Amino acid sequence: MLTKLFILGLNTLILSGLLGLYALIAGSNVLLGVASSLGLSGGVFLVYSLLPRESTMPSLVEYTRTLLNGLTSTLEDLDLLDAKLCAVKKGGDILLVFSKALCPLEVDPGIGFAGGSPYLAIPIAKEFTESIQEESGGWTLDNVENVLRGVLVDELAACKDVRASMEGGFLRVHLIGLTQPLKELSKYPVDPYVVYTTMALARSLPAKTIRVINRSLTIDEEVLSIGVG
Repeated sequence: MLTKLFILGLNTLILSGLLGLYALIAGSNVLLGVASSLGLSGGVFLVYSLLPRESTMPSLVEYTRTLLNGLTSTLEDLDLLDAKLCAVKKGGDILLVFSKALCPLEVDPGIGFAGGSPYLAIPIAKEFTESIQEESGGWTLDNVENVLRGVLVDELAACKDVRASMEGGFLRVHLIGLTQPLKELSKYPVDPYVVYTTMALARSLPAKTIRVINRSLTIDEEVLSIGVG
């Protein structure tokens, strides 16, 4: 069992249940639809976390597709298909936030309104990957590369290698040798490479926010520009 993904799926299902209960009390069909989509996403993570390792890649592709369908439906209901993605640390929690605002900090798990835009905030597992401890010289690019390789290459087999650099004050992550089935899913409004990379960085880096600024996709590589604050 992949404990980290199991915890993530469980958190999402709990959030879905609470939102669904509120939707029933408030009589909101829109919120009920959002809760259903979130429940689907949480179920995807739970099922994938229990799969045998030998069936990882085919199952990862299939369940990632299901996850993206559910998440896309949720964002469409909230008019957030063109939202920016960021991760916010609030207290002891890490929230994956979809919003048109510039990475709002005052957010809570679930759906809300901040910075002139609605948002969807999903709590992610605190133990998704190992932490990078900040030293006197700060975190290093080598440490970032090692953490991302552990998640994207070794655990998910989503690409063949990872390179990191600093350009113009932003972290640039190069995902090299993309797995073709997952690369096809990057055409969705929500890119799985963006989601998985953001989650890993949010858990590992000693930063309050991880903000995806831009991404570019070539034949065999995806490059993400990320603000670390």
